[in-house]
Amino acid sequence: MTDLRARIVGDEGSLQRLAAAIPGFSGYRELGLRRKADELVRQHLVGLLDDILTRAKQIVAQWSDAGRLEYLDPLDRLVGRLRKVRDNLRYADYGYTGWWDAVKIKEDELDNMYAYDLKMREQIVAIDGAVQDLGTATEQDLTAKMATVDEQIARLQSAVDHRGEMTASLVP
Repeated sequence: MTDLRARIVGDEGSLQRLAAAIPGFSGYRELGLRRKADELVRQHLVGLLDDILTRAKQIVAQWSDAGRLEYLDPLDRLVGRLRKVRDNLRYADYGYTGWWDAVKIKEDELDNMYAYDLKMREQIVAIDGAVQDLGTATEQDLTAKMATVDEQIARLQSAVDHRGEMTASLVP
């Protein structure tokens, strides 16, 4: 994944570049870019989770058609947990403060949040692969594969929770 901050700068218009020439504005502008990058990364992660949820629904339909009804309840529980993680990430606090806020979050702290969010992407990609494996699982390995998905969802939830703690620690 490319660094979204560089892409945002490249997409700016002439008015934004002119405003950057104003003394003192460039620091605020840089924070604004980090804020936007944080928002875009999290939107991307939520989009990936939405794709996984769609894939899981397709597996439910597959299993229903094949008469594998005994596995639908455990899969539905996994889907519910994954949806909860997605919602927790979607509605988590953003890693920034506004222009007039009394507490200012430093640039390096925002960079750490950005890097942390990108690491969560790796976990989401792993979950995606594990969910895809469920679609081709045999009766013998289905329980183990579902356990793998469950563990990965738990790790992602822990990462999302830790992100919330990181955000809270930035504000004294």
